[in-house]
Amino acid sequence: MKFKIAVVQFEIKQFSPDKNLKKAEEFVKKASFSKAKIIVFPEDFVTGPIAGKLEFADSENKYRKFFQNLAKKYKIDIVPGSIIEKDKLGFYNITYYIDSNGKIKSRYRKINLWHPEKHYLNPGNEVSVFNTKFGKIGLIICWDLIFPEVFRKMAKKGVNIVICPSYWTFEDASVGLKYDKNSDAKLVDALCVGRAFENEIIMVYCNPAGNLILPKFRGKLLGHSQIAVPFMGAIKRLEHNKEEMFVQEVDTAILKDAEKAYKIRNDLKSRVLY
Repeated sequence: MKFKIAVVQFEIKQFSPDKNLKKAEEFVKKASFSKAKIIVFPEDFVTGPIAGKLEFADSENKYRKFFQNLAKKYKIDIVPGSIIEKDKLGFYNITYYIDSNGKIKSRYRKINLWHPEKHYLNPGNEVSVFNTKFGKIGLIICWDLIFPEVFRKMAKKGVNIVICPSYWTFEDASVGLKYDKNSDAKLVDALCVGRAFENEIIMVYCNPAGNLILPKFRGKLLGHSQIAVPFMGAIKRLEHNKEEMFVQEVDTAILKDAEKAYKIRNDLKSRVLY
């Protein structure tokens, strides 16, 4: 099946949800006009990271409902980045898959939290794989990308497409920057292509643009939003960290050919080690 996916490398206005949501609708409108069937936004893009400003967490599902209305209005499936939500158990980093009728097909709570998130967020504990008209889709968020176990669990559930909203900076490499200032760009590029090959999936990665400026941290967002597939690697990648939306056609037929060649899914059925 061939269809188009829009990926938005969004420049976030920190702690300004109204401005970010207004601009998000403009991108959704453009993606719909371009005949994209799915549009993906980055992690934390509605507010920016909210550590130290937990009053920006959503306890009323207002952001989720906003994107449900956009999906219905523009007849497009939406992965609205990720949203920090609060419930009676605490705070979670959550992403959704909302179909073109405004229906929530899946909700995913980030399992593998980045170091600073562990101080104020609770981790999720369930992978997300669900049926859509485009095949089985799975959701992850940012640092989940580093853990192959998550992908293997999704692969065993028959996932075809994995979508990863992310918020990754060059400075996340920390001491690694003394070895290579582009360390994490190389890491993300390698992981996206590697995960596509080793799990026979279409890998969709969406990261923000611009700079991160917080009271205790300043950094440069990685960019490098991309789509990778087996055999071909990255079929579209933004090699910069400027704001841009791309619309890329994908073909799920390549996944069947990958299984013919590598038989990874078949081997997973009888693996002793996981």
